[in-house]
Amino acid sequence: MMDLQSTLNWSGALRRQLVATPELADWLQAQSKYEVTPTVIQDWFDALRPQEYTEEALKKQLRLVRRRVFFTLMVRDVHSRASLAEVSTAMSFLADLSVSKAYEWVSHALSEAHGTPIDPKTGLPLEMLIVAMGKWGGYELNVSSDIDLITLYDGEGETQGRRPRSYHEYFGRLTQRLLPILSQTNAFGHVFRTDLRLRPDGDVGPLAWSLNALENYFLHQGREWERYAWIKGRLIQVKSHAESQPQYAQQRLENLRTPFVYRKYFDFDALASLRDLRERIRQDWERKVIAKDSLESTHNIKLGDGGIREIEFVVQLNQLIRGGRWPSLQQQNLHAAVHAQVQADLMDDELARRLLNAYDFLRRTEHFLQYKEDEQTHLLPTDADTYARLAYSFGLSTDSFTQQLNEHRQFVHQSFQDAFRIAGVEKKTRATTAIAPTLPSPPMSSSDHAELEAQSQQLLHSNRIQRLPPHSLKRLQRLLPLLRQAACATDHPVETNKRLHTIMEQIASRSAYLALLLEYPETIQRMATIAGASPWAAHYLAQYPLVLDSLIEWKDLLEAPDFTALAEQLRLELDACVLPNGQADIERQMNLMRDLQHQVSFQLLAQDIAGLLTVEVLADQLSALADLLIEETIYRTWPLAQPRQQPPDPPTPQFAVIAYGKLGGKELGYASDLDLVFLYDDPNQDQVEKYVRLGRRMVSWLSTMTSSGRMYEVDMRLRPDGDAGLIAVSIDGFEKYQSQQAWSWEHQAITRARFVAGDPQIGARFEKVRQDILLQKRDPIAFKREVITMREKIAQAHPNKSDLFDIKHDRGGMVDIEFMTQYLVLCYAHRYPALLNNLGNIALLGIAAEHQLIPRTLSQQAIQAYRTFRRYQHNLRLQGAAVARLPLHQVQAERDAVMALWQAVMN
Repeated sequence: MMDLQSTLNWSGALRRQLVATPELADWLQAQSKYEVTPTVIQDWFDALRPQEYTEEALKKQLRLVRRRVFFTLMVRDVHSRASLAEVSTAMSFLADLSVSKAYEWVSHALSEAHGTPIDPKTGLPLEMLIVAMGKWGGYELNVSSDIDLITLYDGEGETQGRRPRSYHEYFGRLTQRLLPILSQTNAFGHVFRTDLRLRPDGDVGPLAWSLNALENYFLHQGREWERYAWIKGRLIQVKSHAESQPQYAQQRLENLRTPFVYRKYFDFDALASLRDLRERIRQDWERKVIAKDSLESTHNIKLGDGGIREIEFVVQLNQLIRGGRWPSLQQQNLHAAVHAQVQADLMDDELARRLLNAYDFLRRTEHFLQYKEDEQTHLLPTDADTYARLAYSFGLSTDSFTQQLNEHRQFVHQSFQDAFRIAGVEKKTRATTAIAPTLPSPPMSSSDHAELEAQSQQLLHSNRIQRLPPHSLKRLQRLLPLLRQAACATDHPVETNKRLHTIMEQIASRSAYLALLLEYPETIQRMATIAGASPWAAHYLAQYPLVLDSLIEWKDLLEAPDFTALAEQLRLELDACVLPNGQADIERQMNLMRDLQHQVSFQLLAQDIAGLLTVEVLADQLSALADLLIEETIYRTWPLAQPRQQPPDPPTPQFAVIAYGKLGGKELGYASDLDLVFLYDDPNQDQVEKYVRLGRRMVSWLSTMTSSGRMYEVDMRLRPDGDAGLIAVSIDGFEKYQSQQAWSWEHQAITRARFVAGDPQIGARFEKVRQDILLQKRDPIAFKREVITMREKIAQAHPNKSDLFDIKHDRGGMVDIEFMTQYLVLCYAHRYPALLNNLGNIALLGIAAEHQLIPRTLSQQAIQAYRTFRRYQHNLRLQGAAVARLPLHQVQAERDAVMALWQAVMN
């Protein structure tokens, strides 16, 4: 049996309680052996239920259960049997339970007097929304703490009772009557002191706010510290009418809270305010210390240097700046927030470990201080004896306790001072880093300088810019000289400046983007270099300004993407996109995947412009990105293909995605379509409709235009029977079609098809079908005629009436190389199995030459021509060309090489 003496030695509150209620000692000794869980607290509450249920009886019941929770946790904690998580969760659940029971009582009482508010959307009783703030919101409540809450309601109207009240009056009155049930002190003590000061307008605002008023407040008056406070805002579950459906209002509140706290873009607009907030935290504390002429700076473990509040600031800074982009960071609980930041590679393991160790030590110390007299205090004892008893209660000597406390606080304070560096948003003062070695720009003429000035004036007087709020216009005016200066460092200043202005016109309405450029001036030169190098890249920046923040850390931007890590993080972020009812937030998930696609594509674009990637490597990387996103799309859309509200059956679909065309050949470009075929292998015919729905969902998921843009255009015409066929086909049906019905051009297409995502067993079966098709013996002469006929149809479908050479479609271009390769594979793979593998045109032509199917010299010349054509095509696309055409003399040698090989192979 647990000895209470060590707890009694420390806690005067426990000594007084046992004098008043001696029987509590035996109860505590018995109960403190077991963890205090929400279920245990609920059982204690139910066991204390009075026969006659009055408001006074409820007050007594709540205070008695609070007494049990408080003292049981105390005994367990002092004996090192309770973790910080157990203590904080138990107190937070007690607060949830107490508020919900008090709300239920007052709501029924007011409904009897004034009638029940009715939800105008459902016609059902309207519940109040109660938001737990601060540590309560994060399930981290202290053992002797206030609870911070905000009360809200949805809709306007008037009750229909004997004494009707407007909803504003009704819910204000409900809040007013709710609080004393919790905070009044009587013979049994109190439950929780309550604090409403975090509501909009604080003490001068209404007690209860409508969601319409809250929305208006967030849009026009919400301040940075309120965003900081609402990070921990958690809607507690309260319900006083069985038939009410509060989830509609709950969802609306979440739709207001999330964008207020977490901006979709990295929120550099908030940096100055957050720096001010950090400084204000420090200055406010210093003023209090000076005013009290005390040692509180060292003795207050919450507000003093290296205290709990500084840890919270370090952790929540990253949440505020980046949480809108990464939903996994949107955690109310501090431990969960730190782990999410480690997972997202925003905080290193060692920093996280030390911060959490310090947090746990300081929070446990805080609890011990509050156990002493059941007071909300954060002050360490100033007399040596009490301080020694505190250390002893921890199981430590005075010196050891002091050493650990000081080490934790010193580390925390240094981390607080370095918070913006830790978050990766510290102001940079170093010189701008060049993107890639460039030749010195020619000196500009006075006419060019005049043109740049004229462009700036034209931008300032455009309709869109004229509608900007004053602070955004002022920021833009500060940026324009910096833009001109950056443009002057490029080869074509006037054109580059024009492109930069197009970007500015698109992003100026989002002041955070302007703040980013002013905060990190080196990003302006990087943006200018990219925009100057490629009009297509400039258009990409204007279209997806979300990627601008990646210009801050140029070294990271130039590193190769880690697709394994990206896939893991993406799944975490998508899992975190959850509606209040627990369902997946599909719109946010689709946007998040589009944002990732744009960010990684821009990363590759920057590396491309910097000259770090060959066309082949770039295509491989873009194809790997598409593979990743298709795999995740299957995972996200399979639950959506089920009959309503049914779990996925089977849990993982027997379904595979086959890529043809550019993705199939790993030759994807920045804006390439995806040619896809969907296969399934399920003997249960009842499942067919599910796989068809899955296919439709996937196409929609990949190609629908959302607020974040579109991921990919999807083309399904290469499936069996084309547009007339089912969107998903069984692998058996696919095999039968390919062997008995497919046209020769479909066999040409399958030479560069590959399994990219889904069930690998179906992928293996597809590869066998593909190889069986390629291994068929064909009459080279007859098949050659079919290939030539198809080549002529392709040429007719892409007429070129210009004087330029179309490097893809004209005779002697890329299509000729592709057709020759396909012909060689389909005619000779049965003799030379090395041709079976989907290795790409360059490798396959090399294999054909090794087996003397084509002259080695002509093969090498055609391979070099193909590489040159791909490079020209890529560069022309970056320059914004709709089609890849060049003067014939520029590629005459390459065209001649292709025509020579065509003559040798196809004639």
